[in-house]
Amino acid sequence: MRKLMIGALLAGQLVTAAQPVLAAELIEARSQQAGAFAGLRLRVPLDGDAAQRRIRAGLAVAPTLHARSAGGETQLHVGEGVELGLVGRGPVRLSIAGTPVSRLARGGSGPNGERLGVSTLGWVAIGVGAFLVVAAGASYIVADNILDCDDGEDCT
Repeated sequence: MRKLMIGALLAGQLVTAAQPVLAAELIEARSQQAGAFAGLRLRVPLDGDAAQRRIRAGLAVAPTLHARSAGGETQLHVGEGVELGLVGRGPVRLSIAGTPVSRLARGGSGPNGERLGVSTLGWVAIGVGAFLVVAAGASYIVADNILDCDDGEDCT
């Protein structure tokens, strides 16, 4: 009985000593920075059905998350954001979070069957205007950060 009790106490001590090591492996110290991407985005799908592979290109403003682990591994995640672009051979469209605005705000039909709502040229104008507003805001934030930079400080 005594040997069994001593063995149990030693096993209990080993288990409690190993817990911080396991927890340190599961919880890795990471530094994360949020940012923004503004520019031309080109997407070329390399898999899937041949009929569904369409090239996407457009001007985009999207959120980013840059994570750096203690081991030196870096990851950059770019969200969907707002994009004014082309999908395949289709017309120019404005997308928010990957969904075309025409799906988000569909107009009804009038009494004679005509479609009501904003025209394609109107959506393009709205997209260009939104892009310019977001680009101006991002430029202001970057310029403000650069102007607040002290001598010898890395402000990139």
